[in-house]
Amino acid sequence: MTSPYQPPKASVADVEPAPGSPVKAVVYGVLVDVGGSLLMGVVLTVVYGVMLAASGVPPEEMERAMASPDPLSWISIIGNALGFLASFVGGYVCARVAGRDEYRWAGVVAVISAIAGFLFGMEAYSIEWNLLLVLLTASAVLAGARTAVRRKERKA
Repeated sequence: MTSPYQPPKASVADVEPAPGSPVKAVVYGVLVDVGGSLLMGVVLTVVYGVMLAASGVPPEEMERAMASPDPLSWISIIGNALGFLASFVGGYVCARVAGRDEYRWAGVVAVISAIAGFLFGMEAYSIEWNLLLVLLTASAVLAGARTAVRRKERKA
C-alpha cells in the first residue's frame, strides 16, 4: 500500500515555452532601445542645462554646448553609456520575446537602432564619431541578445 503523504513517482518535465512573435520582438526591442535612449537623453539634457544655468553660463554658450558637445566630454560619455545600456536592454528584450532565431531578430533591432542613432547624431558629432557610435550601438544590442541566449541555455 502507498502512503498518501509521498509525492507521486511519475516523471514530470517542464513544458517548453512557445516561441514568441518576431514582429513583437523587434518592435519591443526598438522601443526599449530608441525610446529608452531618447528618454534618458532628454533627462540628461535637462540636468545638464540646469547645471550650466546654475553655474552662470550665458544662454548662447549653453545652446552651443548642447548642440555640439565634445565627444570626450563627461556629458557625452555619460549620454553614450546610457544609450549603450538602452541598446543592450533592447537586444535582451528582443531575444527574450522572440524565443527563437534570437540573433537574427536582434540583428534587425541593431540595424534599426544604428540607423536611428546615426540620424540623431548627424548634427552633434563628426562622421567618424557617428560611425563608431553606430558600431558600438549594434554591438550592445547583440551583446544583450547573447546574454538572453546564454540565460535560456542555462535554464535548459
